[in-house]
Amino acid sequence: MMAKEEIELLIEKGYYEEALSRIHELEDPLDRIEALTEVALAIHLSDGPQEWIPDIVEDAMYIAKKLKDPTDRIVAYSTIASSLSIMGYEEDAMNLFTRAIDETESVRDPIERGALLSELAYHLALAGHTESAIELFDVAFDTIMGAEVSYSLKVDGIIRIGNLLEKAGDRLPADGALPLYRMAFDIFDKLHVNQRAAVVEKKIELAETVYDVGLPSIRQALLEGRYHYALALIGRNYTGVSRLIGELEVALWMKRMNSLEYPDVVDRAFEGCRNPRFTEENVQKIAALLTELGSLKRALEFARAIKDVRKRSDALRAIALKLAERKEFDEAREIAGAIPDPEVKAETIMEIGAIGEER
Repeated sequence: MMAKEEIELLIEKGYYEEALSRIHELEDPLDRIEALTEVALAIHLSDGPQEWIPDIVEDAMYIAKKLKDPTDRIVAYSTIASSLSIMGYEEDAMNLFTRAIDETESVRDPIERGALLSELAYHLALAGHTESAIELFDVAFDTIMGAEVSYSLKVDGIIRIGNLLEKAGDRLPADGALPLYRMAFDIFDKLHVNQRAAVVEKKIELAETVYDVGLPSIRQALLEGRYHYALALIGRNYTGVSRLIGELEVALWMKRMNSLEYPDVVDRAFEGCRNPRFTEENVQKIAALLTELGSLKRALEFARAIKDVRKRSDALRAIALKLAERKEFDEAREIAGAIPDPEVKAETIMEIGAIGEER
C-alpha cells in the first residue's frame, strides 16, 4: 500500500498528476479524502492546473458520501469544507460545514459528539473563521462537561479540545492564532497540565511579539531558535516598511530569548529599508518596538514624528522612563518636558522622580 507520507512528498514537489494517480492506493477513505484536498489546495496555491480542482473536490465528496459511519462522514465533510473555504468557495464551504454540524445530532454519546464538534471547530479555524470556530469549541466544551460520565473521561475530552486549539493556532497567522492559543492555555492551566500550559504560553508571547509578520513558518523557526532562517523568510514574504517592522519584531524576540545578536539585526533592518514610506500607524509601531529594544535614539526620532498628541505623549513617556531606568535622569527629564499632553507629562516627571529615589 502507498504510504500517505509518500503522496504528501509528491504533492510537495508539485507532482500532482502522479499523486492523484496513486491516492486510490490509500486504504483509509479519510486518508484518501485528506490527500485529495491537499492536492486541490496545493494546485490552488501554486497556480497549477486550476481546472482540475472541481473534479478533485467531486472525487473527495463521492468518497465522503459513501461513508457509512456518521463520525467518519462528519470528519470528511469538515475536511473538504475547510479546503473549499481556503480556495474561495465560501458558500459551498459553509453549506458543507452546516451539513457536518447537523450530522453530529445523530451521535448519541456526548463525549464522542463533543470530540466531533471540536474537530469541526478545528477545520473552521483553519478556514479562517476564528470567531465561529471558538463558538463551536465552546459548544464542544459544554457538551463534554454536561455528559453524565466520569470526571476523568471529561478531562480527556477537554484536553483533546486544548490540543486541537493549539494545533489550529500553529497553522494560522498570529492574529488568528492568538485567541485559539489563549483558549488552549486556559484549558491546560485550569487542568494543571503545566508543561503544556508553559508551551502554549510561550507561543502566545511569540505571536504577540511577531504579530505583524507572524506566519506559521516564521513563528516555528523562531521557536526553534533558527533566527537567521526566520529573517530569510521575512525577506521572502515582505518588503519595505513591513519587512523593517518584521525584522524589528524578530530582534525583540531575540532580545527576550537573550540572544546577543539582536542589536545587529536592528542595524541591518534599517540598512536594508531604503526610501521607506511610513504611515502614522507604522511610525507608532516602530517607535514602540525600538523603545522595547533599547534603541532609544532611533525611537525618539519616530516618537517625535507621531501626529496623534496622546500617542506621541505615550511614546515619549515610554522613552523617558527607559532612560530613567538606565539612570540617565537628565535626558529622561528633558524628554518628559517635551511631552505635549500635560497630564502625561506630570505623571512621567513624577515616575522619573520615584525611579531616582529607588536608585
